[in-house]
Amino acid sequence: MRRQPILMLLTLLLMALPAISRGATPFVLNPDGAWCWFQDERAIVYDGKLTAASMKRHGDLQVTTWDYRKGSVSTFTLRRDFGADDHNVAALLLRNDGRLMAFYTMHGREARMYWRQTSMPRQADHWDPEAGFDAGVRDKFTYANPFQLRGEANRIYLFWRGIDWNPTWSCSDDGGMSWRTGANHIYFRKGERPYVKYASNGIDTIHFAFTEAHPDTPISTSLYHCYYKRGGLYTSDGRLVRKLVDGPIHPSEATKVYDGTNSSTGEAWVWDIALDAAGRPVIAYTSRLTPMDHRYRYARWTGDHWEDHQIAYAGSRLYEREPFYSGGICLDPDRTNVVYVSSNVDIRTGSPNGSGRYEIYRGVTNDGGKTWRWQPVTRNSVKDNIRPIVPAHHPGTRFVLWLRGAYRAYTDYETEVVVDADAGVAPKAK
Repeated sequence: MRRQPILMLLTLLLMALPAISRGATPFVLNPDGAWCWFQDERAIVYDGKLTAASMKRHGDLQVTTWDYRKGSVSTFTLRRDFGADDHNVAALLLRNDGRLMAFYTMHGREARMYWRQTSMPRQADHWDPEAGFDAGVRDKFTYANPFQLRGEANRIYLFWRGIDWNPTWSCSDDGGMSWRTGANHIYFRKGERPYVKYASNGIDTIHFAFTEAHPDTPISTSLYHCYYKRGGLYTSDGRLVRKLVDGPIHPSEATKVYDGTNSSTGEAWVWDIALDAAGRPVIAYTSRLTPMDHRYRYARWTGDHWEDHQIAYAGSRLYEREPFYSGGICLDPDRTNVVYVSSNVDIRTGSPNGSGRYEIYRGVTNDGGKTWRWQPVTRNSVKDNIRPIVPAHHPGTRFVLWLRGAYRAYTDYETEVVVDADAGVAPKAK
Protein backbone atom coordinates (compact mmCIF):
# COMPACT_ATOMS: atom_id res chain seq x y z
CA MET A 1 0.00 0.00 0.00
CA ARG A 2 1.25 3.54 -0.85
CA ARG A 3 -1.16 5.39 1.45
CA GLN A 4 1.51 6.76 3.82
CA PRO A 5 3.66 8.47 1.11
CA ILE A 6 0.50 9.99 -0.38
CA LEU A 7 -0.54 11.37 3.01
CA MET A 8 2.93 12.81 3.53
CA LEU A 9 2.79 14.47 0.12
CA LEU A 10 -0.60 15.99 0.87
CA THR A 11 0.68 17.31 4.18
CA LEU A 12 3.67 18.95 2.47
CA LEU A 13 1.41 20.52 -0.16
CA LEU A 14 -0.89 21.95 2.50
CA MET A 15 2.07 23.39 4.38
CA ALA A 16 3.23 25.09 1.18
CA LEU A 17 -0.09 26.90 0.64
CA PRO A 18 -0.37 30.58 1.67
CA ALA A 19 -1.42 30.96 5.29
CA ILE A 20 -5.14 31.53 5.73
CA SER A 21 -6.58 33.15 8.84
CA ARG A 22 -9.43 30.93 10.00
CA GLY A 23 -10.21 32.51 13.30
CA ALA A 24 -8.01 30.44 15.61
CA THR A 25 -5.14 32.93 15.45
CA PRO A 26 -6.13 36.45 14.41
CA PHE A 27 -3.21 38.43 13.09
CA VAL A 28 -2.04 41.84 14.18
CA LEU A 29 -2.87 44.59 11.71
CA ASN A 30 -1.35 47.36 13.82
CA PRO A 31 0.56 46.58 17.06
CA ASP A 32 -0.37 49.94 18.59
CA GLY A 33 -3.84 51.25 17.87
CA ALA A 34 -7.29 52.03 19.26
CA TRP A 35 -10.57 53.64 18.26
CA CYS A 36 -13.80 55.02 19.67
CA TRP A 37 -17.07 53.82 18.08
CA PHE A 38 -18.69 57.11 17.03
CA GLN A 39 -16.72 57.64 13.81
CA ASP A 40 -17.58 55.83 10.58
CA GLU A 41 -16.18 54.40 8.56
CA ARG A 42 -13.11 53.43 10.57
CA ALA A 43 -12.34 50.59 8.16
CA ILE A 44 -13.08 50.21 4.44
CA VAL A 45 -12.53 47.42 1.92
CA TYR A 46 -11.75 48.10 -1.75
CA ASP A 47 -9.76 46.46 -4.57
CA GLY A 48 -8.61 43.52 -2.46
CA LYS A 49 -7.42 45.79 0.34
CA LEU A 50 -8.48 46.86 3.81
CA THR A 51 -7.63 50.31 5.16
CA ALA A 52 -8.31 51.00 8.86
CA ALA A 53 -7.77 54.10 11.00
CA SER A 54 -6.47 53.97 14.57
CA MET A 55 -4.83 56.05 17.30
CA LYS A 56 -1.47 55.07 18.79
CA ARG A 57 -1.25 55.13 22.57
CA HIS A 58 1.00 58.20 22.48
CA GLY A 59 -1.21 60.15 20.06
CA ASP A 60 -0.17 59.46 16.46
CA LEU A 61 -3.12 59.12 14.07
CA GLN A 62 -2.55 56.37 11.52
CA VAL A 63 -4.12 54.42 8.68
CA THR A 64 -3.01 50.84 8.10
CA THR A 65 -3.61 49.05 4.80
CA TRP A 66 -3.64 45.28 4.39
CA ASP A 67 -3.45 44.05 0.81
CA TYR A 68 -4.97 40.64 1.46
CA ARG A 69 -4.36 39.48 -2.10
CA LYS A 70 -0.64 40.17 -1.92
CA GLY A 71 -0.32 39.52 1.80
CA SER A 72 1.35 42.84 2.68
CA VAL A 73 0.71 45.49 5.36
CA SER A 74 1.72 49.16 5.36
CA THR A 75 1.02 52.04 7.75
CA PHE A 76 0.86 55.78 7.08
CA THR A 77 0.82 58.44 9.81
CA LEU A 78 -1.80 61.09 9.04
CA ARG A 79 -0.93 63.31 12.00
CA ARG A 80 1.74 63.02 14.68
CA ASP A 81 1.10 64.00 18.30
CA PHE A 82 -2.64 64.45 17.76
CA GLY A 83 -3.40 63.58 21.39
CA ALA A 84 -3.51 60.29 23.26
CA ASP A 85 -7.29 59.96 22.98
CA ASP A 86 -9.13 57.32 20.96
CA HIS A 87 -11.91 59.87 20.24
CA ASN A 88 -9.47 61.57 17.84
CA VAL A 89 -9.47 58.66 15.38
CA ALA A 90 -10.22 59.39 11.71
CA ALA A 91 -13.30 58.47 9.71
CA LEU A 92 -12.63 57.27 6.17
CA LEU A 93 -14.51 57.89 2.93
CA LEU A 94 -13.83 56.26 -0.43
CA ARG A 95 -14.83 59.13 -2.68
CA ASN A 96 -16.55 58.31 -5.96
CA ASP A 97 -13.48 59.36 -7.94
CA GLY A 98 -11.50 56.64 -6.15
CA ARG A 99 -9.56 58.78 -3.72
CA LEU A 100 -9.69 58.01 -0.02
CA MET A 101 -10.44 60.83 2.39
CA ALA A 102 -9.74 60.90 6.12
CA PHE A 103 -11.61 63.32 8.40
CA TYR A 104 -10.49 63.85 11.98
CA THR A 105 -10.89 66.27 14.85
CA MET A 106 -9.72 66.53 18.44
CA HIS A 107 -11.97 65.50 21.30
CA GLY A 108 -13.75 68.73 22.23
CA ARG A 109 -10.57 70.82 22.20
CA GLU A 110 -10.91 73.09 19.17
CA ALA A 111 -13.41 74.23 16.54
CA ARG A 112 -11.62 72.59 13.65
CA MET A 113 -12.10 69.64 11.32
CA TYR A 114 -9.03 68.30 9.53
CA TRP A 115 -8.89 66.19 6.42
CA ARG A 116 -6.50 64.61 3.97
CA GLN A 117 -6.96 62.78 0.69
CA THR A 118 -4.83 60.18 -1.02
CA SER A 119 -2.52 61.42 -3.76
CA MET A 120 -3.66 58.66 -6.12
CA PRO A 121 -7.04 56.93 -6.49
CA ARG A 122 -7.49 53.71 -4.52
CA GLN A 123 -4.00 53.87 -3.01
CA ALA A 124 -3.45 54.59 0.70
CA ASP A 125 0.36 54.76 0.80
CA HIS A 126 0.66 58.46 -0.07
CA TRP A 127 -1.57 61.33 1.08
CA ASP A 128 -1.78 65.00 0.12
CA PRO A 129 -1.01 67.63 2.79
CA GLU A 130 -3.50 68.24 5.57
CA ALA A 131 -6.30 70.79 5.17
CA GLY A 132 -8.87 72.04 7.65
CA PHE A 133 -12.04 74.08 8.09
CA ASP A 134 -14.50 75.20 10.74
CA ALA A 135 -17.67 75.60 8.58
CA GLY A 136 -18.40 78.80 10.49
CA VAL A 137 -18.90 76.87 13.74
CA ARG A 138 -17.29 78.29 16.89
CA ASP A 139 -18.15 75.46 19.30
CA LYS A 140 -15.57 72.70 19.75
CA PHE A 141 -15.71 69.61 17.54
CA THR A 142 -15.79 65.87 18.29
CA TYR A 143 -16.28 62.85 15.98
CA ALA A 144 -16.43 62.78 12.17
CA ASN A 145 -18.84 60.87 9.92
CA PRO A 146 -18.56 61.57 6.15
CA PHE A 147 -20.88 60.22 3.44
CA GLN A 148 -21.16 60.88 -0.29
CA LEU A 149 -24.47 60.70 -2.17
CA ARG A 150 -24.36 59.89 -5.88
CA GLY A 151 -27.97 60.99 -6.27
CA GLU A 152 -27.03 64.53 -5.17
CA ALA A 153 -24.30 65.07 -7.74
CA ASN A 154 -21.72 63.42 -5.45
CA ARG A 155 -22.28 65.86 -2.61
CA ILE A 156 -20.30 64.97 0.53
CA TYR A 157 -22.14 65.27 3.84
CA LEU A 158 -20.14 65.48 7.06
CA PHE A 159 -21.64 65.02 10.52
CA TRP A 160 -19.97 65.75 13.86
CA ARG A 161 -20.70 67.01 17.37
CA GLY A 162 -20.41 70.76 17.38
CA ILE A 163 -22.99 73.50 17.88
CA ASP A 164 -24.18 73.53 21.52
CA TRP A 165 -22.66 70.01 21.88
CA ASN A 166 -25.42 68.71 19.60
CA PRO A 167 -25.05 66.87 16.27
CA THR A 168 -23.96 69.21 13.47
CA TRP A 169 -23.69 68.89 9.71
CA SER A 170 -22.15 70.53 6.68
CA CYS A 171 -21.74 69.55 3.05
CA SER A 172 -19.36 70.07 0.15
CA ASP A 173 -20.10 70.08 -3.57
CA ASP A 174 -16.48 70.28 -4.70
CA GLY A 175 -14.91 67.19 -3.17
CA GLY A 176 -14.11 68.82 0.16
CA MET A 177 -12.49 72.04 -1.04
CA SER A 178 -15.22 74.23 0.47
CA TRP A 179 -18.00 73.65 3.00
CA ARG A 180 -21.46 75.01 3.76
CA THR A 181 -21.97 76.84 7.05
CA GLY A 182 -22.57 74.25 9.74
CA ALA A 183 -25.98 73.68 11.36
CA ASN A 184 -27.63 71.21 13.70
CA HIS A 185 -29.51 68.26 12.21
CA ILE A 186 -30.48 66.79 15.62
CA TYR A 187 -31.03 68.98 18.67
CA PHE A 188 -32.08 68.05 22.18
CA ARG A 189 -30.90 70.72 24.61
CA LYS A 190 -28.05 73.18 24.78
CA GLY A 191 -25.08 71.45 26.39
CA GLU A 192 -26.51 67.94 26.14
CA ARG A 193 -24.85 65.30 23.96
CA PRO A 194 -27.03 63.20 21.66
CA TYR A 195 -24.94 60.27 20.45
CA VAL A 196 -25.50 59.26 16.84
CA LYS A 197 -24.59 56.38 14.54
CA TYR A 198 -25.01 56.82 10.78
CA ALA A 199 -25.58 54.59 7.77
CA SER A 200 -26.13 55.48 4.11
CA ASN A 201 -27.09 53.75 0.87
CA GLY A 202 -24.58 56.01 -0.90
CA ILE A 203 -27.27 57.22 -3.28
CA ASP A 204 -29.84 59.49 -1.64
CA THR A 205 -30.42 58.47 1.98
CA ILE A 206 -28.60 58.73 5.33
CA HIS A 207 -30.05 57.09 8.45
CA PHE A 208 -29.54 58.31 12.05
CA ALA A 209 -29.83 56.13 15.17
CA PHE A 210 -29.39 58.20 18.33
CA THR A 211 -30.02 58.87 21.99
CA GLU A 212 -31.07 62.26 23.32
CA ALA A 213 -28.00 62.53 25.59
CA HIS A 214 -25.09 60.69 27.15
CA PRO A 215 -26.47 58.02 29.49
CA ASP A 216 -24.38 59.39 32.38
CA THR A 217 -26.81 62.33 32.69
CA PRO A 218 -29.92 62.22 34.93
CA ILE A 219 -31.88 61.54 31.73
CA SER A 220 -32.79 57.89 31.17
CA THR A 221 -31.78 57.72 27.54
CA SER A 222 -33.97 56.14 24.87
CA LEU A 223 -33.13 55.14 21.30
CA TYR A 224 -34.52 56.99 18.26
CA HIS A 225 -34.36 56.75 14.48
CA CYS A 226 -34.93 59.09 11.58
CA TYR A 227 -33.44 59.54 8.13
CA TYR A 228 -32.44 62.17 5.61
CA LYS A 229 -33.56 61.84 1.99
CA ARG A 230 -33.61 64.38 -0.87
CA GLY A 231 -33.51 67.38 1.41
CA GLY A 232 -35.95 66.19 4.07
CA LEU A 233 -35.82 64.67 7.55
CA TYR A 234 -38.23 61.74 7.94
CA THR A 235 -39.51 59.40 10.65
CA SER A 236 -39.03 55.66 10.19
CA ASP A 237 -42.41 55.27 8.49
CA GLY A 238 -41.64 57.98 5.92
CA ARG A 239 -43.41 60.98 7.44
CA LEU A 240 -41.68 64.25 6.58
CA VAL A 241 -40.80 66.26 9.69
CA ARG A 242 -39.13 69.21 7.94
CA LYS A 243 -36.47 70.06 5.41
CA LEU A 244 -32.93 69.71 6.65
CA VAL A 245 -32.14 73.33 5.81
CA ASP A 246 -35.11 74.48 7.91
CA GLY A 247 -33.65 73.20 11.16
CA PRO A 248 -32.89 70.11 13.23
CA ILE A 249 -35.16 67.33 14.35
CA HIS A 250 -35.89 66.96 18.07
CA PRO A 251 -35.79 63.40 19.49
CA SER A 252 -39.51 63.66 20.31
CA GLU A 253 -40.19 64.20 16.58
CA ALA A 254 -38.25 61.11 15.53
CA THR A 255 -39.37 57.48 15.84
CA LYS A 256 -38.72 55.95 19.26
CA VAL A 257 -37.17 52.50 18.91
CA TYR A 258 -36.59 51.75 22.60
CA ASP A 259 -38.00 53.44 25.72
CA GLY A 260 -35.15 53.83 28.19
CA THR A 261 -37.36 55.46 30.82
CA ASN A 262 -39.96 52.73 31.19
CA SER A 263 -38.05 49.63 30.12
CA SER A 264 -37.12 47.02 32.72
CA THR A 265 -33.74 46.51 31.02
CA GLY A 266 -32.37 50.01 31.55
CA GLU A 267 -31.38 52.98 29.42
CA ALA A 268 -29.90 52.83 25.93
CA TRP A 269 -26.67 53.69 24.17
CA VAL A 270 -26.28 53.22 20.43
CA TRP A 271 -23.43 51.18 18.91
CA ASP A 272 -24.12 50.49 15.24
CA ILE A 273 -26.58 50.87 12.38
CA ALA A 274 -26.61 49.25 8.93
CA LEU A 275 -29.06 48.77 6.07
CA ASP A 276 -30.40 45.36 5.07
CA ALA A 277 -30.74 44.12 1.50
CA ALA A 278 -34.03 46.01 1.16
CA GLY A 279 -32.49 49.25 2.43
CA ARG A 280 -34.21 49.07 5.82
CA PRO A 281 -32.29 50.05 8.97
CA VAL A 282 -31.03 47.59 11.56
CA ILE A 283 -29.62 48.89 14.87
CA ALA A 284 -27.33 47.25 17.43
CA TYR A 285 -27.19 48.89 20.84
CA THR A 286 -26.84 48.36 24.58
CA SER A 287 -29.11 48.76 27.55
CA ARG A 288 -27.73 49.05 31.06
CA LEU A 289 -29.35 47.96 34.30
CA THR A 290 -26.28 48.52 36.50
CA PRO A 291 -22.58 49.15 35.86
CA MET A 292 -22.06 45.40 36.19
CA ASP A 293 -25.02 44.34 34.04
CA HIS A 294 -25.06 45.53 30.42
CA ARG A 295 -27.22 43.89 27.72
CA TYR A 296 -26.95 43.77 23.92
CA ARG A 297 -30.02 44.47 21.82
CA TYR A 298 -30.95 44.19 18.14
CA ALA A 299 -33.70 46.22 16.45
CA ARG A 300 -34.84 46.09 12.83
CA TRP A 301 -37.37 48.09 10.84
CA THR A 302 -39.80 45.65 9.22
CA GLY A 303 -41.34 48.21 6.89
CA ASP A 304 -44.10 49.28 9.26
CA HIS A 305 -42.73 48.88 12.82
CA TRP A 306 -39.57 48.32 14.85
CA GLU A 307 -38.97 44.79 16.07
CA ASP A 308 -36.61 44.83 19.04
CA HIS A 309 -34.98 42.03 21.07
CA GLN A 310 -32.41 41.55 23.79
CA ILE A 311 -29.90 39.14 22.28
CA ALA A 312 -26.97 38.67 24.69
CA TYR A 313 -25.45 39.58 28.04
CA ALA A 314 -22.68 42.15 27.62
CA GLY A 315 -21.21 41.80 31.10
CA SER A 316 -19.77 44.65 33.10
CA ARG A 317 -18.52 48.16 32.42
CA LEU A 318 -15.22 48.33 30.57
CA TYR A 319 -13.63 50.35 33.38
CA GLU A 320 -14.81 52.07 36.54
CA ARG A 321 -14.76 55.70 35.40
CA GLU A 322 -17.06 54.95 32.46
CA PRO A 323 -19.90 52.79 33.80
CA PHE A 324 -21.69 52.88 30.42
CA TYR A 325 -18.77 51.60 28.30
CA SER A 326 -19.45 48.04 27.14
CA GLY A 327 -17.11 45.68 25.33
CA GLY A 328 -18.91 46.51 22.09
CA ILE A 329 -21.31 45.22 19.45
CA CYS A 330 -21.35 45.66 15.68
CA LEU A 331 -23.37 44.53 12.70
CA ASP A 332 -22.02 42.89 9.57
CA PRO A 333 -23.20 45.47 7.00
CA ASP A 334 -23.12 42.83 4.26
CA ARG A 335 -25.32 40.45 6.30
CA THR A 336 -27.35 42.36 8.83
CA ASN A 337 -28.57 39.13 10.44
CA VAL A 338 -24.98 38.75 11.76
CA VAL A 339 -23.53 40.55 14.78
CA TYR A 340 -20.25 40.45 16.66
CA VAL A 341 -20.20 41.14 20.39
CA SER A 342 -17.58 41.54 23.10
CA SER A 343 -18.50 40.27 26.57
CA ASN A 344 -16.75 39.24 29.77
CA VAL A 345 -19.57 36.90 30.83
CA ASP A 346 -21.44 33.95 29.36
CA ILE A 347 -23.47 35.77 26.70
CA ARG A 348 -26.44 33.41 27.12
CA THR A 349 -26.79 33.50 30.91
CA GLY A 350 -24.76 36.41 32.24
CA SER A 351 -22.77 34.11 34.53
CA PRO A 352 -18.93 34.34 34.65
CA ASN A 353 -17.13 33.09 31.56
CA GLY A 354 -14.08 30.84 31.54
CA SER A 355 -11.35 33.42 31.03
CA GLY A 356 -12.63 36.43 32.92
CA ARG A 357 -11.66 38.47 29.84
CA TYR A 358 -13.75 40.17 27.17
CA GLU A 359 -14.15 37.63 24.37
CA ILE A 360 -15.53 38.09 20.84
CA TYR A 361 -18.55 36.09 19.64
CA ARG A 362 -20.29 35.88 16.29
CA GLY A 363 -24.07 35.62 16.31
CA VAL A 364 -26.46 34.70 13.48
CA THR A 365 -30.24 35.01 13.47
CA ASN A 366 -32.64 33.64 10.86
CA ASP A 367 -35.86 34.89 12.45
CA GLY A 368 -35.37 38.64 12.70
CA GLY A 369 -33.50 38.59 15.99
CA LYS A 370 -35.75 36.35 18.09
CA THR A 371 -33.21 33.53 18.37
CA TRP A 372 -29.45 33.40 17.78
CA ARG A 373 -26.73 30.86 17.05
CA TRP A 374 -23.45 31.87 18.67
CA GLN A 375 -19.89 30.92 17.83
CA PRO A 376 -16.80 32.06 19.76
CA VAL A 377 -14.27 34.01 17.72
CA THR A 378 -11.86 34.17 20.67
CA ARG A 379 -11.66 31.93 23.72
CA ASN A 380 -9.48 31.43 26.81
CA SER A 381 -7.87 34.81 26.16
CA VAL A 382 -5.18 36.32 28.37
CA LYS A 383 -5.98 39.81 27.08
CA ASP A 384 -9.28 41.61 26.55
CA ASN A 385 -10.89 41.73 23.10
CA ILE A 386 -13.15 44.75 22.58
CA ARG A 387 -14.91 47.06 20.07
CA PRO A 388 -15.36 44.80 17.04
CA ILE A 389 -16.08 46.35 13.64
CA VAL A 390 -16.88 44.81 10.25
CA PRO A 391 -16.25 46.78 7.05
CA ALA A 392 -18.74 46.62 4.19
CA HIS A 393 -17.99 44.64 1.00
CA HIS A 394 -15.57 42.33 2.77
CA PRO A 395 -14.44 38.98 1.31
CA GLY A 396 -15.63 35.68 2.72
CA THR A 397 -18.21 35.05 5.40
CA ARG A 398 -16.27 36.14 8.47
CA PHE A 399 -14.17 39.31 8.44
CA VAL A 400 -13.90 41.24 11.70
CA LEU A 401 -11.46 43.66 13.34
CA TRP A 402 -11.18 44.46 17.03
CA LEU A 403 -8.88 45.85 19.72
CA ARG A 404 -6.87 43.43 21.84
CA GLY A 405 -4.99 44.37 24.99
CA ALA A 406 -5.30 46.61 28.06
CA TYR A 407 -7.88 49.40 27.92
CA ARG A 408 -7.83 51.50 31.08
CA ALA A 409 -9.45 54.69 29.75
CA TYR A 410 -10.05 56.47 26.44
CA THR A 411 -6.75 58.28 27.03
CA ASP A 412 -4.89 55.29 28.51
CA TYR A 413 -4.76 52.13 26.44
CA GLU A 414 -2.28 49.53 25.23
CA THR A 415 -4.18 47.78 22.49
CA GLU A 416 -3.41 46.35 19.08
CA VAL A 417 -5.71 46.16 16.08
CA VAL A 418 -6.28 42.55 15.03
CA VAL A 419 -8.15 40.95 12.14
CA ASP A 420 -9.84 37.59 11.86
CA ALA A 421 -11.05 36.44 8.46
CA ASP A 422 -12.01 33.20 6.79
CA ALA A 423 -10.70 34.38 3.44
CA GLY A 424 -7.49 36.18 2.54
CA VAL A 425 -3.77 35.70 2.73
CA ALA A 426 -2.15 36.46 6.06
CA PRO A 427 0.24 39.42 5.94
CA LYS A 428 3.95 38.89 5.54
CA ALA A 429 6.07 39.21 8.65
CA LYS A 430 7.57 42.66 9.15
